[in-house]
Amino acid sequence: MKKLRNLFLLLTIIAMLVSLPSIDFGIKVSADANSSSNIIDDKDPEAIDGDATKPNEGTQKSGDQFNDNKTISDSINTDGIATTTSDNAYVDNNTKYHIIDTKLPNITPTWGNYTRVRDMDVPSNYASIDSINTGSTTFKTKWFLPEGFHVSPEEHGNYQGGIIANNSIYFVESAGTNTNKGAIVKIGLDSLDKLGIDDSTQQNILAKVFNFFNRNSVYGSDHSKNLSDFIVDTDGYRKDNDNIQQKITDMKNEIAAANLNIKNNQQTFNNATKLAKNQLTKTVKANRKTVKSNRKAIKVNRKAAKKLNKSLKKALKKRHTKAKIIKKLKKQIAKINKSITKLNKQNTKLNNAYKKLNAQKNNMQKLTPKAFKTYNSVKQAQGKLIDKDNKEIDAFNAKIDHNNREIDSISQRNDLFSKYFDLSKLLTISPVTNIGHGQTLSYNPSNNHVYLAQDDKLGVVGDDFYNQVTEMDAETMNPVHVYRFKLNNKGHYYAVHTLTFDNDGNAYFGVRGGPKKMKGTYTLFHGTMNGNGIQFTPVKGLIKWPGSFNQQVTYNRNNNRLYLLSNDMIISIPVDEVRNDNIQPQDVHYTTFGTNREFESLSFDSSGYGYLVVLWRSEVLKSTTPID
Repeated sequence: MKKLRNLFLLLTIIAMLVSLPSIDFGIKVSADANSSSNIIDDKDPEAIDGDATKPNEGTQKSGDQFNDNKTISDSINTDGIATTTSDNAYVDNNTKYHIIDTKLPNITPTWGNYTRVRDMDVPSNYASIDSINTGSTTFKTKWFLPEGFHVSPEEHGNYQGGIIANNSIYFVESAGTNTNKGAIVKIGLDSLDKLGIDDSTQQNILAKVFNFFNRNSVYGSDHSKNLSDFIVDTDGYRKDNDNIQQKITDMKNEIAAANLNIKNNQQTFNNATKLAKNQLTKTVKANRKTVKSNRKAIKVNRKAAKKLNKSLKKALKKRHTKAKIIKKLKKQIAKINKSITKLNKQNTKLNNAYKKLNAQKNNMQKLTPKAFKTYNSVKQAQGKLIDKDNKEIDAFNAKIDHNNREIDSISQRNDLFSKYFDLSKLLTISPVTNIGHGQTLSYNPSNNHVYLAQDDKLGVVGDDFYNQVTEMDAETMNPVHVYRFKLNNKGHYYAVHTLTFDNDGNAYFGVRGGPKKMKGTYTLFHGTMNGNGIQFTPVKGLIKWPGSFNQQVTYNRNNNRLYLLSNDMIISIPVDEVRNDNIQPQDVHYTTFGTNREFESLSFDSSGYGYLVVLWRSEVLKSTTPID
């Protein structure tokens, strides 16, 4: 029993959650940062968690509970994965930059010392404090996130990039400060809604359930042990239900096949009766036509007979009429009367036949006796089978109800055990692997793939540094393509820290910085990244940047706009104007907040509502209206 309990504990806490194949991102880079740039001013490296001069309160210290474990293995073989390499994907024809002259919103840049949220029983509610060229926006907590879905010592509730695709939401979950390791978490949105997790009173259920089984705490270990007892106690009932459900499925398939057999034979019988009815209709039509013709002939004959009778009477009145003429007239009258009698007899026969034909018309069995016999035989045989299967299904459902009552009885010891099972089925989580900083998770609508740049280096890098982006299947998260490229601008090499794609598969990223004489700006790049090659071109229109860290570049498929994210600030721009390098001041929308929290990622559902991931503590906020 003890071995069985331990086995179930292992399967539930680890295997059931860690269900994706490992991903080999294989970054092998080593470079010294170049400290100067004559084009883009990136002296302050882009870093979500801050730098030495601007420490981030959210960064956890090393120790037994939260450690900077840099030795997590992710050396998984990726031999055979297609790779596209470019020694310089930077395309620039001496761009003459200019600053887009927009009014700036009110904002206090948030560089660290973030406000902490402790209470998960009350959802957060944040309205924007200012906006330029757009309306106000309000975000409200949809879910608080657990300390870590993997619930391992290396993780501490640090979530980075996020996207929505295929009615699922994806997060990059960091494995610890400075590790460049983590996992990708995928959750089905519709599945969560069906479980009631979308209810405003359930915003804390994800965090509560998974923290409840956190093995890094004494109570979590105890709960994990109790969970294993719960699994052992309910396992027999669950297995029995699975077996019964399979039998019910087989019987339902058998019933469907039986009904189809009946339906097919019914159709055969219907076709036969239709054919017989058509033939009968033709016979009846011919019958009526003959009767009508006979009646017309009788009428003509009676008229002729009447005329001859008049002639006979006249002849008889004359004294000298020859007997020969009288005889001839009588003979003609007799012949006509005989014809009338014959026609009447024929009509009588036809009318009797017509009555029989009408009687046949309403009796399908007599009309097509062979087809009816076959159909009736099949119907009776399949009907018996259907009745038998339905009775067995009723009995099986009663057994399932009994098993569920037993499970519910056991579950009442702690309903979170049952909820844990339900929730765990909705999650797909990759093993801990190389995610870089984890901020570049992006979705390409044109091919239904997700992309992640392993940005081990930020800002200006050495001349031997290759940006590496891994393209993955959105469902399986298996790698399908690797892109390795340098971004060399006149001897200065840059690392990609943000990435997104529009509906047509065009790629975009952004850098917090601009030419030395254009401080406080943001440079966007657009380009392509596919098997045919990689290239990126800077946009000459620089965006005014009053915010702090460059957290994310993302895309809203509903309104075709690009979004730039910083702590307490969202900027959006029409993607067509970015690609055409024709951004006007009125195109740039600013929305600012006063949360004093770290904004990690922004994604959009099919209706245009925004999902904002913020720290600390980790939570997902949903906009109360679609975002402009």
